[in-house]
Amino acid sequence: MKPQIVKTMPDETALFPIGTVSEQTGVNTVTLRAWERRYGLLKPRRTPKGHRLYSPQDVERVKQVLILLEQGIPVSRVRDVLDSNRPRPMLLQPTKDAQTDDPWQHYRALFQRWIRKLDARSLEHAFNEAVSLYSLELVAKKLLQPLYRQLREQQEVLPSTSADCAFLHEFLCAKLGSRYLQHNSRANGKRLLVVNLSGSDGQLETLLLANVLSNHGYQVSLLGTQGTLDHLLLILERTRFDALVLPNSTRIPPALPMLAEISHITVFLSGYQDDLTPEPADNLPIYWLSEELGEICAAIDEELEKTGKDA
Repeated sequence: MKPQIVKTMPDETALFPIGTVSEQTGVNTVTLRAWERRYGLLKPRRTPKGHRLYSPQDVERVKQVLILLEQGIPVSRVRDVLDSNRPRPMLLQPTKDAQTDDPWQHYRALFQRWIRKLDARSLEHAFNEAVSLYSLELVAKKLLQPLYRQLREQQEVLPSTSADCAFLHEFLCAKLGSRYLQHNSRANGKRLLVVNLSGSDGQLETLLLANVLSNHGYQVSLLGTQGTLDHLLLILERTRFDALVLPNSTRIPPALPMLAEISHITVFLSGYQDDLTPEPADNLPIYWLSEELGEICAAIDEELEKTGKDA
């Protein structure tokens, strides 16, 4: 598809709408807006009606941001790195004997080998090595999530390979569950209730999010595949939480606004959101988070800090 270009007067500079920038860079529109509002990474122009317009320099900056994020730089530090004259950090190499310069290709090959052999011990070694060198958020983005999606798609075409997907699913649930409990035992921050409303399909994403939040210092109480909105009002009445987090959300559940209003709980939804997804009502503390695991904690920190000041 040919990129949509908007010509502006009087200098006829080529500018792009947010959808075109998203297509060119692979960064969804929600994340682009978050990078602008929360971190000041972008400063697009505006049309008279308020629509964002991005220059070619903005597009190049988005690509630079992606490079730094892939190198493990937290999104909260990216602006400082871009605006300084310091050299960009080098990407860590996973092992000296790696057969490829791409660490993710190396780990993907390792994971696939041990999954085919159903070798949990060797798979655990590869997992532990990856997360010792890179953040879990980056390992999830570059390795775990793409590989799991591939195996799920593969088993739909070749049912005989379903054991591979089942093995990886159980392995990751066990590892992520154990890591979450370890992080949570040391956490002393605000209390979050994380509820998976999407059943077993969202189990891994929920555990990944619980790991990221607890490692950040939040005290996380996790309701897994049996979570529903129906019983949350009673839970929120008998136990104090600072926020409710709903992973894998593609919409705002109809009962959620009333729950937020009655319980006075701050609600965060993480998951895919496009321009057609309804925005929460302005008078309710319901917020959409980015799909990027690395950006979620900073966004929750910001909103809960505002809530504390307003209280």
